[in-house]
Amino acid sequence: MPSSTTIFWLVMCLPHLALAHYRFQELLTPSQSSRAAIRQPTIIDPMLDATSPLMRCNIHTPATETVTIDAGSNIGFKLDNVIFHPGPAALYLGKVPEGKSAAEWDGSGRSWFKIKNWGGVYDPVMWDFEVLNKLQVNATIPANTPSGEYLLRVEQIGLLIPQEPQYYVSCAQVRIVNGGTGKPEPLVEIPGYFVPDDPGLQLDIYHPVAGETYRVPGPDVWEG
Repeated sequence: MPSSTTIFWLVMCLPHLALAHYRFQELLTPSQSSRAAIRQPTIIDPMLDATSPLMRCNIHTPATETVTIDAGSNIGFKLDNVIFHPGPAALYLGKVPEGKSAAEWDGSGRSWFKIKNWGGVYDPVMWDFEVLNKLQVNATIPANTPSGEYLLRVEQIGLLIPQEPQYYVSCAQVRIVNGGTGKPEPLVEIPGYFVPDDPGLQLDIYHPVAGETYRVPGPDVWEG
């Protein structure tokens, strides 16, 4: 049974829930911003089934361009609303298989690696998270990333309801140039890149434990 503290926070948030969902809709690069490169989510509601193939790039319309970016560049994703639900976020690259283009690839296979985490910060009242209330997130493409076409995937996990994580995901089609000779690892498959009972998904944000640390679900970050 939920505690009185959990119920209090949920009741406080209920008036905002209908307006509090959000989508990553725009890719930001040093030379341009593009909505056309995003496989635009067609629904504003989060995904709830972490075992679904839709976890790769959400329910979406096709992107109509593939944006060229330099390895080592700073990139970002802009949302249509601030990130309202507390929880972690991560950025992944998926290498497009030989013989395919980013526009053709559905994201299947063990080809994904993580390049950025945004985690949680302990607070004695309620867990805080780095991306909470952000309208965009930014990261750097590792300079040693091999050149080629990729899907660039952003993910934020809402932990508003204990043990019922919500997944907000978008993918952008990119072509990385002037890359390096790095060997990204570990490579993972989506779905299957974390287990449903991962502690980072089960965290009760309303009952912080002194000394507790937070690990973002999924593989370790490859820094190049």
